[in-house]
Amino acid sequence: MILVWPLLVGFAATLAWRHRNDPGGRGRRWSIAWILAGFLMSFSLITGLSIGLLLLPAAAAVLIWAARRAPHLPEAAGFVAGVCITALLVAGLNA
Repeated sequence: MILVWPLLVGFAATLAWRHRNDPGGRGRRWSIAWILAGFLMSFSLITGLSIGLLLLPAAAAVLIWAARRAPHLPEAAGFVAGVCITALLVAGLNA
């Protein structure tokens, strides 16, 4: 089941690459969408077989939605920020 996460991220990257010349999908609103996608994907990975399996469909939907609507690199960098937020949250809870 752990192979689903890299496949989803790879699919979203391919989808964003195909739509990279489409107009629209720029600005703070789309960066927040990418941050949410990164947070949900990494949180579902960390929680694994507990609530991660229940969260994965929503995370995948947000990821694919963001990749189709805002395929531009400056906004997509928010995905990494979402992963970092998850890491900081876990580190803060375990400190």
